[in-house]
Amino acid sequence: MALVDGGRGRGEGAARGVGYLLRTQGRDGRWTDPVFNGTGFPRVFYLRYHLYPTIFPLWALATYRNALGPGTH
Repeated sequence: MALVDGGRGRGEGAARGVGYLLRTQGRDGRWTDPVFNGTGFPRVFYLRYHLYPTIFPLWALATYRNALGPGTH
């Protein structure tokens, strides 16, 4: 998303990121995040936001597609 917003959405880095997301997407359409993805108090407790592994990849793919137009993988 940062590459697209920074005007580098047509570069190889953004394309590689999209490729990674598409390769790692599960058959059910989701991505997994096996570790905690938020901090409560470091070394005391950590948080796990269960929708983060779905929301952020979808958001990134939508940002890429909307910036480059339909037909973009």
